[in-house]
Amino acid sequence: MRIIVFTAFLIGFVSAMAQSDSTNAQGEIISGEVVIEKDNEIILPQADKIFIRSVPKTFSSQPLDISFLANEPTFEWPDYKSDVPFKRVEQQYPNENYQNYVLAGFGNYSSPLVEAGLFNIFGAFETRAKIYYESFKSGPVNEENSGNAMGGIQLSGTLTKESFRFTPSICYKNSQYSFYGNADRFNSGFDATPADEITLNEVLLDIEFAGSKEDIEYMIRPTISNVNQSQDGSAGINQETGLNVLGSLSYKIDDAFITGFDLQGNSASYNSGIEVSRSLININPWLTHTRDNLQITAGFMISSGSVASNSKTGFYPRARVDYSLTEKWSVYGLISGGQEWNSFSALIGENQFLDDSLTIVNSEYTSQFGGGFKGTPVKNLLMDVSLTYSSVNGMPFFVPSSSDSSRYTLAYDAESVGVVTLNSSLSYMPSASSTYGVSLEINGYSVESLDRPWHKPAYIFKAYTSHNIQEKLIVSAYLTSMGGIRGPANVDFGYVKLPAFTDLGLGAKYLITQRASAFIRVNNLLNSEYERYLGYPTRGITFKLGAQYRF
Repeated sequence: MRIIVFTAFLIGFVSAMAQSDSTNAQGEIISGEVVIEKDNEIILPQADKIFIRSVPKTFSSQPLDISFLANEPTFEWPDYKSDVPFKRVEQQYPNENYQNYVLAGFGNYSSPLVEAGLFNIFGAFETRAKIYYESFKSGPVNEENSGNAMGGIQLSGTLTKESFRFTPSICYKNSQYSFYGNADRFNSGFDATPADEITLNEVLLDIEFAGSKEDIEYMIRPTISNVNQSQDGSAGINQETGLNVLGSLSYKIDDAFITGFDLQGNSASYNSGIEVSRSLININPWLTHTRDNLQITAGFMISSGSVASNSKTGFYPRARVDYSLTEKWSVYGLISGGQEWNSFSALIGENQFLDDSLTIVNSEYTSQFGGGFKGTPVKNLLMDVSLTYSSVNGMPFFVPSSSDSSRYTLAYDAESVGVVTLNSSLSYMPSASSTYGVSLEINGYSVESLDRPWHKPAYIFKAYTSHNIQEKLIVSAYLTSMGGIRGPANVDFGYVKLPAFTDLGLGAKYLITQRASAFIRVNNLLNSEYERYLGYPTRGITFKLGAQYRF
């Protein structure tokens, strides 16, 4: 009875949240066009949406903006039968007894860095705070026009009482940059006039309730978000306000069976002169059976999403089978599907040079299936290889805007996009003080109305290693390589194949005392001003020198 009541509560809560008042709709965007409904009020785009280029202020004259960010990163490896301790941390140093810290550094391109973290325990309540600021006065193109600044601050806490956990957090992020483009590319279509200065603010309020009682485990996490992108400090470009809810409930029937469901609810209002409301509800009941070397999870996904007055509801079967061939090797297969939420925050996190009046829709995975194997061929080495095929409606691609080629807009294929993905990874930890990791992702796309899968890489290769030398010196290196990217330059020149690039970085931290340390970080060691998106080269070699003190 408790399960039925709790399930009904979750479904009712998210359904009520997602049912926005459609009678207040002020317009509908279909394939980039505005459809005016005769019985509904329509608000025309604001006059300040006309992009008039002006001389941008230098970033050195900007006020200090800060935002909340996550705690210092750690790397969690998959749980699997192996001798590998699948967690990479800085061994012994810095001493975990000193969790509070301040950090400061400075590098080329006139790039100051300031960071601080504070941790306190008040009985059963743990609190964490972090502040971060970094800026670059200049960049690869037009000097100060391609400078940027970013910062953040985050406050969070965790209250643990017996089997219940309460975790609130608030996060504010700010970044400043320009649509600097690159006037030197003969086929980019970019204008050499001064770039528009952009300010991006994002606020997240997140509360998680989680716990367990006997054989029941539960979690619910609502999140309120607001993202605002403005031009030259006044003219609004894009704004999105949303409410997201994640929830899960599981019940252990016996040693062989576990059942439960996962729930996701999203509702947002996107405004760039015309307001468009979107929503999505996903409900996924499932049942897992474990017997000897076999584990089977079966269920289905009910997805109901809407964009303006257009809505779609679908039923998608979902299953996964894992079979252990030996203690060190297993194979798995999966069938999946459903609708996925595309937020403005996620899109601008992928490409910050976005235009206004974007058409944002939910992506529908009409079918997804595949499989793979994983294992430990030698001690302390984990291998994972998978091959999947997905058929996707509403996959967003980035293309230059027709009104301003230094800005990007979203394009969608008229038919389903077929995606074949090969993923492989190796993780090796020969000792407690050394870690190695490599991964390779290869993608193939099948498009119909689009000429190319614009700005989607054909392959992504990553490598990472870290070593703690005599408990005093921690050295690390990373490598990222990407290729097969194509972008539409303009109508006259068709498309451009962006050169493949490799970004190599090195870092070192030396422990002066148990509390004080010095560091150096070097990015893009090969000094290649490569382009991830057409017309926007990155900086060449960048370095940072600094120090950290823990207390």
